[in-house]
Amino acid sequence: MFIIVKYGQNESLLCNPSCAVVNLLTSIKRRAGFGNTNLTLDLSDETGLIKELDGHKNECATSLLSSHATYILLQKNPIQTDDNTPTDPPPAQFTYTALLERIEELFPDFRLHMAEMEDKALSRARRSGPKTPSPAGRLLTKQQAKKNNHRSGSHRRK
Repeated sequence: MFIIVKYGQNESLLCNPSCAVVNLLTSIKRRAGFGNTNLTLDLSDETGLIKELDGHKNECATSLLSSHATYILLQKNPIQTDDNTPTDPPPAQFTYTALLERIEELFPDFRLHMAEMEDKALSRARRSGPKTPSPAGRLLTKQQAKKNNHRSGSHRRK
């Protein structure tokens, strides 16, 4: 299994993702020439879907990345406050910058986006469909209830 990571002036790294995400990102950072920096790196696919690998540091990268796929190296920056210092605790939002020059020419359909936003849109679409019965049981009309009680032998005798 391997992946290709694109960065810089259309440079490529061939990487084996059969390891923990933290090890893969450390290797990519060092091999791409960012080893002595404090940059936080991430990857996106060719369409710009951000993989958010930083949140899965101890997981195996093969569970998050597809074999033989090409990924774009991204720089992940926390959103700064007005006084130009990172907030404490760290913010939940980040900005991402592709570290591949001429990305518009190389990947014309590239647009940075996150999977979470797509999942929310899908769940909203699902909620607008027909409602399912309550898990506690289903509502029966009086006539249906009488039939069910009669069949089960639990009808009352007067």
